Amino acid sequence: MKARSALVVAALLGVLLPVAPAASAEPAPRADVSPQDREYLNRTHQDNLFEIVAGNLADRGSCARVRELGREFVAHHTELDAELIAVAAQEAVTLYSVPDPGQLAQIADLAARSGPDFDAAWLRDQIAAHLQAIALGERETRYGWSPEVKALADRSAPVLRHHLQEAVTALGTCTPG
Repeated sequence: MKARSALVVAALLGVLLPVAPAASAEPAPRADVSPQDREYLNRTHQDNLFEIVAGNLADRGSCARVRELGREFVAHHTELDAELIAVAAQEAVTLYSVPDPGQLAQIADLAARSGPDFDAAWLRDQIAAHLQAIALGERETRYGWSPEVKALADRSAPVLRHHLQEAVTALGTCTPG
């Protein structure tokens, strides 16, 4: 079962994630980019990758609002990630290329669901992911060193808060009880 889940996740990542250009050499770390800035960029990039894959899976849901939110989240997180990739390149930060292991497990779990069961799981995952992303951005704006990375976190916050509110509202609309 685990091998099958790993295969499903690998296939989904290959199909659902955009292909990023390969870096020719790892850039030298910059002194004005803190470990906090690097962590924010990498974790937020992984969050965006998760959101893009999970959003593409939203067509499995039975609730029209879940499917709409999936498309909206894919579009927004693709835009946010493009901006993040540009800032990371400017700051000479090499990014991870896939979501983290916990996110990969969530993707595999979602891929195994459909209908109302998918809707409830997808919305709960979205609420948790956006709460975590908001907290990560708040930590960056407080403790980060790089003005560019801190500004990125500030610019992302309204989108993340909007997504959180939309997911909370949809949970009440799309799930029984």
